[in-house]
Amino acid sequence: MISPITDRCLYTYEDIISSINNLANQINAKTKTKEMVFAPVMTGSLVFAGHLLPLLNHKVLHINYLHYSRYIDNNGIENGLWIHKPRRDEVLNKHVLLIDDILDEGKTLYECVSTLKRLGAKTVTSCVLFYKPNTKAKIDADFKGLELPNLYVYGFGLDSNSIDRNHRNLYAKNS
Repeated sequence: MISPITDRCLYTYEDIISSINNLANQINAKTKTKEMVFAPVMTGSLVFAGHLLPLLNHKVLHINYLHYSRYIDNNGIENGLWIHKPRRDEVLNKHVLLIDDILDEGKTLYECVSTLKRLGAKTVTSCVLFYKPNTKAKIDADFKGLELPNLYVYGFGLDSNSIDRNHRNLYAKNS
């Protein structure tokens, strides 16, 4: 993918991969003896999840996913839309590792954690690749990767108007 010329690169692919390795080490140290359900939130975390999954050393690791969107036609909506969530029997009494791309206001993470708990998950441990420090967030992630300024970002799975997810680096839009 050709790099955007006008936008600022916040993190290179190498920076991101290093952070994913660090997150995997932290997750393995804390949860390695547990049977886990690996559950990325679609669609933004797809690239992150694909890099993280082979680094986890759990003996038993099930894969599922959640698809919850707070956008329709690139317009933010207050109450998100559930497209897919696991069945109750898929998470009941299980440890779930929830994977998301970015923690900004915390609305998506809060909704996903709450839903998994209502479905009967024994524990929900959350991991985000990128985060924006925000004192107004409803929730914090258990594992956090790279800190971001309060700018619109895209690349490495995060979109800009439903495109640009395939950039290797993470960029900030120039206004």
